[in-house]
Amino acid sequence: MLPAKARQFLDRLGQIGLIGYSERGNFLSERVDRLRDYTSEEKLGAALVQAGVLTMYQFERVLLGNVHGLVLGSYRVLDELGRGGMGTVYLAEHRLMHRRVAIKVLPVDEDCPASVKQRFYGEMRLLAELSHPNVVLALDAGELEACNGSPVLIYLVMELVEGGDLEKYVVRNGVPSVTDACHFIYQAASGLQAAHDRHLIHRDLKPSNLLLTGAKAVKLVDFGLARQFSSRLTDQRALLGSVEFMPPEQSHDPSQVGKEADIYGLGATLFWLLTGEGPYPYQAHVGHALRVLQQQEPRRLRSLRSDVPLELDELVNRMLTRNPAERPSSALAVMNALRPFLFANCGPQLISTESALSESHGHRFRVLIVDDEMRVRVLHRTTLEQLGGKCVEVRDGKSALEAIQQNKFDLILLDLALPDVNGYEVCRQIRERSDDPHLKIIIISGTGDQNELSESLPRGADDYIPKPYELRQFIAKVQHALQLKAAQDRAAQLTEQLLQVNQQLEDSLLARGEDLREAHNALLFAMAKFAESRDGETPGHLKRMQLYCRTLAMEAAKSPPWQGLVDDRFLEQLERCVPLHDIGKIGLPDDILLKPASLSPTERTLVETHPVIGDQILASLAKEYGAALEFLGMARVIVRHHHERFDGKGYPDHLAGDAIPPAARIVAIADVYDTLRRMRLYKPAVSHSSAIRIIIERSLGQFDPSLIAAFERCNAEFERIYKRIEE
Repeated sequence: MLPAKARQFLDRLGQIGLIGYSERGNFLSERVDRLRDYTSEEKLGAALVQAGVLTMYQFERVLLGNVHGLVLGSYRVLDELGRGGMGTVYLAEHRLMHRRVAIKVLPVDEDCPASVKQRFYGEMRLLAELSHPNVVLALDAGELEACNGSPVLIYLVMELVEGGDLEKYVVRNGVPSVTDACHFIYQAASGLQAAHDRHLIHRDLKPSNLLLTGAKAVKLVDFGLARQFSSRLTDQRALLGSVEFMPPEQSHDPSQVGKEADIYGLGATLFWLLTGEGPYPYQAHVGHALRVLQQQEPRRLRSLRSDVPLELDELVNRMLTRNPAERPSSALAVMNALRPFLFANCGPQLISTESALSESHGHRFRVLIVDDEMRVRVLHRTTLEQLGGKCVEVRDGKSALEAIQQNKFDLILLDLALPDVNGYEVCRQIRERSDDPHLKIIIISGTGDQNELSESLPRGADDYIPKPYELRQFIAKVQHALQLKAAQDRAAQLTEQLLQVNQQLEDSLLARGEDLREAHNALLFAMAKFAESRDGETPGHLKRMQLYCRTLAMEAAKSPPWQGLVDDRFLEQLERCVPLHDIGKIGLPDDILLKPASLSPTERTLVETHPVIGDQILASLAKEYGAALEFLGMARVIVRHHHERFDGKGYPDHLAGDAIPPAARIVAIADVYDTLRRMRLYKPAVSHSSAIRIIIERSLGQFDPSLIAAFERCNAEFERIYKRIEE
């Protein structure tokens, strides 16, 4: 039998809502033999805490009589997580579902007008609609009436992120690498863009308001809604936010700041992540801090951390500039600017043959050598280590399959004549088990002729080397395979980034009700400009290509077989997609793209992969957003086939005649004309008349004869376009 005081205490807990009927019944039935020992509130409370029915935090507040706010709607507060100028954050759980959440509680002044509350709930609804992976999800909101002198409590229920915030992360682990810090801010900017699309301004971006999950996903929390409840300014920092991360304009009029203030906050947070200090030296006194903020220029990032890239230092400086109009125009612009710093080490590090004996910088490529002859393994390892490789040697197929489960490799050199398993079977199983789609496998064998060895290609190999071979041949094959893998890895990562950008653009458009087509055009042109800039192209090239193709298509449409094919829709899609024709060059190494001399056969082979790389990039976009990006069908055929020849001698698929898509045939002529007219590192420019002569008279079999006829009729317009949009 439970003593009277304890029973009254238990009843009170039930009335408050801290203990449900079933929890009470279970506790009493499990402790039936000890109930008489609970002669006081303290003893019963300690037992309830021990049984997990109450938390120590709940118990202490009940004993103190401070129960206002222990139950908020359907949630009971379990513990305090933290507090600041904008309220207190509690750990709580749903009383029926037992789902744990974080609840932010804001006490409201008696003088707070009803309009402010209405605005708060309106903005809460917008925040709840965000549903963005980089914004803490708002689950519920409510108001608890004042009671016994305690104020009205406005509360916001949010998803619980248990990994802590970026401030705690840096305290525990030290300042992160440049790549990690940029990745954190990139995610924060993504969430911020979604908020800005709904006209929500954070106003207090800082490391403690960026939560970090166990998977290192960043989530924005604590939007500046609480400032609406300050009917009296009782704390300077309550309205201003954190001075260390606050833009200068916010110190003058906090109520009027816009999204530019959040861009500053992102920059200040990135500065702090990389240095452990704010853009301005710390000032203990708020007044001094405000004067410094309003009168002085922020420090440069590289003055505190010299390993930061100069380009990143410039970006942060723009984000922190005193003039809001000179900062990056949006969070999306910040994301685009940060993208080059997200993947510091992409693909294997290669060493040129001229510097083969030098030390490899950065990421060393990893090779698995599978051969039962020790002298062969030693020869391969010695050669590859001089090229900068890191090698693992095994002598049989079983050991090779075990090695790929334990390590990641860029290249596998595989002998066919293994003592336990046929090399072809090992190759097949490696392909099945490896999670790297770009892993390169080269078969090396002294058995069989080259025709037999060529059978290794359809069985999963990328190349083969028959014994005996010259060392130069071996090195060339290895370097070609690794260069191709590096290009494919780079293309895959760029594809992932482009998918993120496209998703961000689409989300923004849905929120703003803008035209989806304009954003796709912007995405296309941004992708094309990126490829153009890497290839050393001039600013007018893409625009000229659009006009050339439209001119040629319209002229061709006057005669068979183009009549009926070229209509307004065809022209519109052609003009949109033409700028992407060389997007695959994104995946090629700079030393090949910008080489001032003729390319070697190996380098030319690598360059000829750029249509396939470009097609893979667009295929990934089409797979993810096929319904929304219908124009990608034409874009893909242009990208993949604009280097095909009408006689079938082009690349990459050796298509011939009408098998080459019409749009690609048009682009082929326009591209050659513009290439001939422009001076490049490896060739001089030619005149218009010379370009016409080369295309019409000296390119037998290269172009569609019907398009050559149209080109003869309209080439004068090509000359006018080139002069109007010169280099």
